[in-house]
Amino acid sequence: MVQSSILMRAHGARPHGALVAPDIKPQPTKIVRFGQSSFSTFRIVEMDIVRPSANAMRFLYGHGASAHGAPMAPGFRLETYDTLRFSDAGFVAGDGTPYPPFVSSAFDLSRSMTLTADALGGSLSAGGVTFNNIGGPLNETLASNVNDHLPVRIYAGQKQWDASRAIWTDPQPDSFTPVFAGLGKGWKPDRTSVQVDLLDATYWLTAAMPIGLYGGTGGLDGDSNVVGRSVPRLRGRASNLTPTLIDSTNYVYQVSDGPGSVLALYEGGYAGGIAFGGYVADLYAQAPAPGTYTVQTDRSGTWLRLGTKPVYAITVDAEGQFRSGAAPPNVLDILRQFLLEDLLLPPAYIDPAWGATSTMAPWPGGWFWDGSASVTGKEAVTALLSGLGITLIPTRTGTLLPIVLLAPDTGAHVVAELTPDIITALAGDSLDSSLDPPTWRWRIGFAHNFTVQSAGSSLHPQITAAQQSFVAQQDRAAVWYSAAVKSRWRVPNDPDTISTALSRQDDAALIAQRHGALWGSKRKLWAVSLPQIYAWQIELGDVVGLTAPAPGLEQRAVGVVVGEEIASSNQTVTLQILV
Repeated sequence: MVQSSILMRAHGARPHGALVAPDIKPQPTKIVRFGQSSFSTFRIVEMDIVRPSANAMRFLYGHGASAHGAPMAPGFRLETYDTLRFSDAGFVAGDGTPYPPFVSSAFDLSRSMTLTADALGGSLSAGGVTFNNIGGPLNETLASNVNDHLPVRIYAGQKQWDASRAIWTDPQPDSFTPVFAGLGKGWKPDRTSVQVDLLDATYWLTAAMPIGLYGGTGGLDGDSNVVGRSVPRLRGRASNLTPTLIDSTNYVYQVSDGPGSVLALYEGGYAGGIAFGGYVADLYAQAPAPGTYTVQTDRSGTWLRLGTKPVYAITVDAEGQFRSGAAPPNVLDILRQFLLEDLLLPPAYIDPAWGATSTMAPWPGGWFWDGSASVTGKEAVTALLSGLGITLIPTRTGTLLPIVLLAPDTGAHVVAELTPDIITALAGDSLDSSLDPPTWRWRIGFAHNFTVQSAGSSLHPQITAAQQSFVAQQDRAAVWYSAAVKSRWRVPNDPDTISTALSRQDDAALIAQRHGALWGSKRKLWAVSLPQIYAWQIELGDVVGLTAPAPGLEQRAVGVVVGEEIASSNQTVTLQILV
């Protein structure tokens, strides 16, 4: 008989770092006996559905109860909400609620952290639940219920073997481990089964952010040149952006759709030609004096008006707030507020561990969208997180949570020890060609230039040399490099400068050093298969100890969990571990 003890953290169940045993209930330690039938893992599926009413809308008039002709509320609803409950092994909750064994295939799922410079990494995770419908027991359910992007929850539990009665006993519902929470995407029936596609929380990022359009009626609604164009949007600080010219007659430009401030105005890259004339309540009440500009800002937007027709292109350094007035300075906090306020993400999808003020990335910055094209949530997340080594992952409880990827550190807190008596399979995985062989130089951009201006007649003749150098390139960069890596490898990786939303050089230098520590040495990606009940207590970003009869793992290595693959046909979960 092989015995093993393993300590794991249950994500979301307690403060980060708190340890629980591999059993569902928190205990100091637990020894799991492999090779004996002491427990059996099973899963339950809960699906919220809509049941349309057969009634038709009509108004009921109550004689004497109210004024003649006043409609009364109907005594019925056009639809009702319900929850379907199924399992793969049969289960009855403590209150008697049945979970009939209709689940024939729980789901296939793949999640991963960002390993390259892109902010999301991999494809959006998705899978499917398959229900057994031999003989048509679910036909009536399919005909009378609608499942269209409604919540789906999957949990795992353990049936305990009662040796005295020789039966499997059902666990209590509060002992279940969350496996997946997301949305169901309609019924897909065939002759003997029904499949429901699953979408995780990143599904919300595929939508375009709602934004105002210019009507072309004049004034702040824009002239005929901008009819149908989206209003620009600035969140945080941005450098050398081009505001939208919305009134070519009165030289009125819009910087953002919310409150903000203009930090500097340039004509052809020169900041000394047009002077600031102050803030006004109404740009159209009085024209600015020649050679000056005025600014109007409130919750509906930020605009500026010139007193003289410009000769060269107008750009500005500016800082923008959200329409609500919220003004988080740091990039990760800007992203959180953006998801809630600009993308209209329901607050329930923000993980409780993601606070309004994050200590994970205390780096100021921002981004500007000029309104020339629609922007999806995924594109906005990529713009704000690109190059930072942070991934926005969907958790098993159905929320979004940012996770930072750092180099594996032998002194870090280890969530789990994975040893040969737990591992069921082990294989090497391939890293992206941009990461293997190692990288000898990382260039992380900061103070992104939103309007690149080449030298020549388009620039003001009095532009300073420093400003001319700045506007000619998209990013300035903080650099990490290793001469040892460059000399050791015949063709080491050397990626281009990565544009980020950072505004400070020191922060970009810190990020470059982190990338160098992570990818400036040879890394190995291992695919490690574990029993599901163990793997589901390990989250992406967790640090684990890995001991196995494989090169580099014989004496234990410390690695970071960067990926997870679940196949419905297996009783194991494959974790990708970077060491």
